[in-house]
Amino acid sequence: MTALVAPLFAGPIDVVGDVHGEKHALESLMARLGYSHHGEHRQGRRLVFVGDLVDRGPDSPAVLRFVKKLVERDLAQCVAGNHELNLLRRQNKHGNHWFYGEPTAQHRAEFGDCAWLAPSEQAPVLEFLDSLPLALERQDLRVVHAAWHEDSVAACRGVVGSTLDVYLKHDRRVEAELIESGIKQAAMDQQAAIADALKDPSRQVPFLEHLALYDAQYQLRNPVRVISSGVERPATEPFYASGKWRMVERVPWWRDYAHAVPVVFGHYWRWWTPDAHGRYSKGEANLFADVEPGGWLPTAGREGAFCLDYSVGARFKERLEGRREPFHGRLAAMRWPERELVFDSW
Repeated sequence: MTALVAPLFAGPIDVVGDVHGEKHALESLMARLGYSHHGEHRQGRRLVFVGDLVDRGPDSPAVLRFVKKLVERDLAQCVAGNHELNLLRRQNKHGNHWFYGEPTAQHRAEFGDCAWLAPSEQAPVLEFLDSLPLALERQDLRVVHAAWHEDSVAACRGVVGSTLDVYLKHDRRVEAELIESGIKQAAMDQQAAIADALKDPSRQVPFLEHLALYDAQYQLRNPVRVISSGVERPATEPFYASGKWRMVERVPWWRDYAHAVPVVFGHYWRWWTPDAHGRYSKGEANLFADVEPGGWLPTAGREGAFCLDYSVGARFKERLEGRREPFHGRLAAMRWPERELVFDSW
């Protein structure tokens, strides 16, 4: 059984950012960190993955198989990210077509060629993903996918069981609350009026305040959602990102993080140059515009948070443009306790 908030490995570790199916990048990063092809390190270091192992990249199945073996051999730990949770919920989302059968011509045109998962592998993959904790902690470090939100982590600390079951328990409660309050019906009425336009990037849609309120509340009232996909609030205007028009925006929660223990996370794409963000981002705002590309993030009174997602998930866009290494998007790791940032390439 899984403890949703579990103990982090003792000793020296290397925390790896979102991999997003980029098996070659993972192999290159591990070599730079001193790991063998089998995930062993001559100094006894071990790997810790911040989640989002899959989607968008060319070989999500291979990344999953590899990390699963490492976890089973106690050579690695991994927390669940929102992309893992999407698969557990059997949600067909932007970029996870590889899980549901051979990609179509439309998928290849948008993401390029990719390996796909055989139907016989789906059940073992889902069982592995359901065994992943949401957060890891020890005296000098915390690891989470999207947000170390104190109330949400507190709601999950001490809970042992299926990550999916806990998610669904909270999901049912939140849905009931939003139906009773009338928030959901108002949102659905607004959405139905322009449903076709909401997935069309060429259309300019109006801001739907009821849908924004519903989406924000649906996110914030479920601790599993907050930990795995972050804190969100109604935006000031609609924006198109990851395949649809959105009414809520991500919040830089780390600015309010006041705990003395540093936290390392992924989820939010960082960019080494401003022009790369404008060219390859999913459409969301750059939450790191005021921070040095390799810098720790300002928190409540101390430098205690670091985002490790350096946008390797955008490499499919770069490849479709004909770009080859070095890519703008990189796979990063934080060596701990050294606090040394290492990339797969420059």
